[in-house]
Amino acid sequence: MTDNAITPSLMHYPWQKAQWQMLDDLAERERLPHALLLAGPEFVGKQQFATALSARLICDFPLAGFACGNCKQCLLFKAGSHPDFLRVEPEDSGKAIRIDPVRELGQFLGKTAMQGGRKVVVINPAEAMNQSAANALLKNLEEPARDTYILLVSHELSRLPATVRSRCRKVTFPLPSHDESSRWLAQVTAKSEGLAELMEYAADRPLLALRFLESDLLQQRQAFEQLLDKVSSGAIKPLSAAEQCVNTPSVMAVDWLYNRVSMAIKSGQLGSEQVMSFRFLDKLVQVKKRLFSTANPNINLLWEELMLDWQHLSR
Repeated sequence: MTDNAITPSLMHYPWQKAQWQMLDDLAERERLPHALLLAGPEFVGKQQFATALSARLICDFPLAGFACGNCKQCLLFKAGSHPDFLRVEPEDSGKAIRIDPVRELGQFLGKTAMQGGRKVVVINPAEAMNQSAANALLKNLEEPARDTYILLVSHELSRLPATVRSRCRKVTFPLPSHDESSRWLAQVTAKSEGLAELMEYAADRPLLALRFLESDLLQQRQAFEQLLDKVSSGAIKPLSAAEQCVNTPSVMAVDWLYNRVSMAIKSGQLGSEQVMSFRFLDKLVQVKKRLFSTANPNINLLWEELMLDWQHLSR
């Protein structure tokens, strides 16, 4: 049987070969750490990597370093019903992971594996855990049960408590190269025109570029960029612009604004305003934390403040 027989959904992306080979080698020698922290920018495939690694650890007969896709364990896994695999995520996108799911995680790991093999948990994104949830996880990180593995996926490592980070083996996932991302995107979409602009909007994050293609996010991103231009030129008032931002996915729009400021700094467009620019970047990081918190900030007021700051900075 060849590699082509392996289920694609149980494989990593092409730019993740080095990370996979390292962890697969450790797994083969039964030296894989019980807690792995998969860290890097969002939309580079860490979730897929965690899923593929979970399947490989659970599989009865790994094939060429991957889950075979055909054994009983793989069939249960692909059906989403494997009793020894648990995924912990926020109930709603952009919300916090509360303590109750982490307590359930502890109970899950404390029981004997129902299939007699390994037990695997994926927490995604790990930084979404509130403080109580992170504290509850520590016991499982400090006192791991036999043949149990916890995979933490993190897009923003700085938001994860140091007590959690220090108890995990970190595996870094940098951005793939522009050429590698573009080549992969062209292969999976059979599209060649407009990829350069698409990758620029996606900041070379291949899965975000794909998401742009499969939804109206590209149009939303372009409309947001045009709105920023209008605020800069005085064609629209910041408060009016804020009203238009309310219906845009807030976390993603804050990322877009962050990228816009970062690119302006790199290109020298902001000149002597760089100190203020870096302060604004710090503010955007704090805004994103507030959006992930349980505080339920007033989105309209939040965007009014950001657009006023953007007008002052860009003009």
